[in-house]
Amino acid sequence: MGAGIVGKSADFHKEWGIPLGTGTNQKAELLAVREALLRLRNRGMAHVRVYTDSAYAIGCLTQNWKVKTNTDLVEEVRTLVATCGRFEMRKVLGHSGVAMNERADELGRNAASSGEPYTGPPQS
Repeated sequence: MGAGIVGKSADFHKEWGIPLGTGTNQKAELLAVREALLRLRNRGMAHVRVYTDSAYAIGCLTQNWKVKTNTDLVEEVRTLVATCGRFEMRKVLGHSGVAMNERADELGRNAASSGEPYTGPPQS
């Protein structure tokens, strides 16, 4: 598994590729949200908007789906979500040319196959 994160705000742009070991796509989708939230400074003051192609992550984290697997991870991420000033998730279509989603997918694939983390470009 690998997580790809593209963090962006008005004056910030940074990317991460994080190797996550072995597991399912659903676990990787939740871990990617967790890793993104852990990298946010001042989470309590932030309006966090996560764009994802994962209906599973959206359902587990914002629509109170009953979770049968990854229960501890879902609870951990829900706790992080609760620390955000404001949190929302938006669904994008996977593999449909959404530039930042395609980039996140590429970062995750590269991290999974190489086993090497990536951080860049430098923040502005």
